[in-house]
Amino acid sequence: MNRFEFTEVLRKSLSGRVDYRVVNENVAYYENYIDTEMRKGRSEEDVLGELGDPRLLAKTISGVAGDGSGTYAEDEDGARTKGGLFGGRVFRLPNWLFWLVVVLVFFIILDIVGFVLTTVLPILIPVAVVYYLIRYFRQRR
Repeated sequence: MNRFEFTEVLRKSLSGRVDYRVVNENVAYYENYIDTEMRKGRSEEDVLGELGDPRLLAKTISGVAGDGSGTYAEDEDGARTKGGLFGGRVFRLPNWLFWLVVVLVFFIILDIVGFVLTTVLPILIPVAVVYYLIRYFRQRR
């Protein structure tokens, strides 16, 4: 396998598993790495032997970059982009942080309800009492 076959297998193995930008970044990185090592005097065969199977590299890269789940769409330029909310970016909170946010939101809602009740009830109760008294005395006539 030569360097062009290596990068092509890497590109094909990553396509559909990660965002196209991740594919391009990694292919460019390995092309640059191979060039740099060959300028140091190493043979192409040694460098590629050190890197190993590009399919295994792709599996490792896709595992680090994310699970690759989601749908991909092709734009006018033929570039593959991951669809979905936020342009394919997935925001995941750690479990403890998620529950902390849930508890905080619960207490904020509880505080708002308490504020509304303590503001409205002192006005609403006398109005209700006056309403029922007026109604009571009108019915007695």
